[in-house]
Amino acid sequence: MDTESGAFNVDFARKLIRFHFWENQRVWDLAIAPLTEDQFLREVKFLRGSVQSECQGLINTESVYLQRIIGASPVTGASLEGITDRAVIAARWLSLRQAWSTFADELDGETFFSRCEFESGGRRHTMAAWQLIFHVLYQGTMRRSQILRLVAELNQPAAFDLSLLQHLTGLLRE
Repeated sequence: MDTESGAFNVDFARKLIRFHFWENQRVWDLAIAPLTEDQFLREVKFLRGSVQSECQGLINTESVYLQRIIGASPVTGASLEGITDRAVIAARWLSLRQAWSTFADELDGETFFSRCEFESGGRRHTMAAWQLIFHVLYQGTMRRSQILRLVAELNQPAAFDLSLLQHLTGLLRE
């Protein structure tokens, strides 16, 4: 597919990137923010173990993959290693939202279909930028649902649904 015939894909990718970070913010505001510090940090026998760890995992994925797409050397979430302060984590998440928003605004067909080369696990990889973008979106969907599962274990189930269709149809607003 060439960049001109892929314009729809680029536009839809922009919408999905915006949805991803919109939904991240909803999960933060409606599910994570109401937790006590103990609940935020408490290890639960499910997946990564804590809401804080899931947040770190999502932030790391968002950061590393954006750096790979733009051709920079990824700086992993190691700077968040051991950080338990929700304000620091929230600020990092917000800065990533802003960086991805800028990226989405500037995303064009050439970038969307470009090849990204990176090293991971001691091996050299080449993937299309669109593949990396959609990996971030997939990871976000998975991690948000895991966060909600953890919140339900710690507190109570969140009183909202994750819904791309509601977002795209405008039934829900920021």
